Amino acid sequence: MLMSSVVMVALFTAAPAPKAQSLTWKVTGSDVTFEMSSKDLRALRGGKEVFGLLSRKKGFLEDLKPDPEETRDMSDWEAYNSFKVLSVVGPWASYEESSSGYTGGAHPYAHSGYVTWDVTKEHGAFNLLDVFPEKDVLQALKADSFVKEHIDDAKAFNDAKSVKALMESLKPGEDCVGFRYGLDSVKRSVAFHHVEGDKVAVRIAFAYDNESCRGNMFVVGVLLPIPASLKPALERARTRQEGFLMKDARSAKAPSLSFEWEGADAKKP
Repeated sequence: MLMSSVVMVALFTAAPAPKAQSLTWKVTGSDVTFEMSSKDLRALRGGKEVFGLLSRKKGFLEDLKPDPEETRDMSDWEAYNSFKVLSVVGPWASYEESSSGYTGGAHPYAHSGYVTWDVTKEHGAFNLLDVFPEKDVLQALKADSFVKEHIDDAKAFNDAKSVKALMESLKPGEDCVGFRYGLDSVKRSVAFHHVEGDKVAVRIAFAYDNESCRGNMFVVGVLLPIPASLKPALERARTRQEGFLMKDARSAKAPSLSFEWEGADAKKP
């Protein structure tokens, strides 16, 4: 009887753990359905994928496929690409993307940034300044202590009536912040962090200024008044009925994934 009990326990403990189930939700007022698992975030319209992270691996490897006429030694080449989902609000998927490696040339490359993608539109169509009045974004940026540390022209900073003019009044500083590319960062390199009363905390990621400081990323947090049109989607994300905010990404088990390639692989049969 004792032996039978031991065998039964062994069989029980050896049983494979059940697979983690994916989370699926439909975006209210749209034809978009999101599917999220521990390994991927996808958006589908009419059953067809219009946004996905794991599906990018094929393109990542295809871009690195060596030319048959390539004569250079590629054995020390390498490439790395990673994605970390930050927030999903309505049809907007925000994630941190990092890429690094060496594929010839004078030096390696490295870049990290946030991306917000409106899955109902082409990549790059999302614009934070279409969602919030520019004057509100401008005021919030002017009030940020990190931004104020980088003022190059105080008069231009105070007089700025647009985000573009504000960015032009800033300097990179010793930390090498890429404010000269800042307008595009404000438009698209964002994530929605949390709701605070009638305002939403938005994180904006600025890249580096020049190649000597490649790979650096600088995140600024601003509080913006929530437009009436955005309140329902933000509330559904805040309560995790549809999507989630950045502060809840970990508890929501938002996926992180990465792809790697080494030049030595190109020589393998």
